[in-house]
Amino acid sequence: MLVRHMGPAVAVVAGALGLGCGNTPAPATPTPAAASAVPRATAAPRGPGVTGTVLLSSSHGPPTSGGVVYLEDAPKQPGVAMSATVDVDHKVFSPLIAVITTGGTVTFGNKDALTHHVFSPDVAQWDTGYLRKDETAVRRFESPGAIALLCNIHPEMLGYVLVIPSTYFGKLAVDGGYVIASVPPGTYRATAWAPRMPPVTQSVTIGQAGMTTANFELPPQGGTH
Repeated sequence: MLVRHMGPAVAVVAGALGLGCGNTPAPATPTPAAASAVPRATAAPRGPGVTGTVLLSSSHGPPTSGGVVYLEDAPKQPGVAMSATVDVDHKVFSPLIAVITTGGTVTFGNKDALTHHVFSPDVAQWDTGYLRKDETAVRRFESPGAIALLCNIHPEMLGYVLVIPSTYFGKLAVDGGYVIASVPPGTYRATAWAPRMPPVTQSVTIGQAGMTTANFELPPQGGTH
């Protein structure tokens, strides 16, 4: 397996215009694939923590591409959410949404016989180079933010890396529900994020025991992520 280690980390700047190798123009924004189904939790969540649902104001249904609720100012747990793997399989990023904390690394791999070339318009002067079958490239992300993943060769591909400032988060289930368990008691800023939707933040106070409920309603599409 050929492993390409990238150069020094470049700060993530939301909305910055970055091009792939050879200054290949970014392709037209593709339509995201359907989110991988995250089953709804059947066991009782471990408190203290926060739980609830994320729905769209336009349809009163969950985001079709999934999403994440995370605590912006919660502490960082040592060794948690420090790494993730994003593979390209049948021209689809898997998982569609990868979550890491600031300073974490993502390994990008290619399981296809086709060559891929991953880059992001949100990270200036970065790309994986050409990834042939079973090749990988590693990138560290130092700044929080949503990072759209594209391929210079296959413009229909779209995925995301969400870099969060803490290690406390929950991915949305297919019904829009989420759980963030075992959170230290305190008051935090909880943010709900979904692809192509403006994020929504609210204050949540978590007690010594039990689960706090925090529901979110995302406004109509308007952002780039």
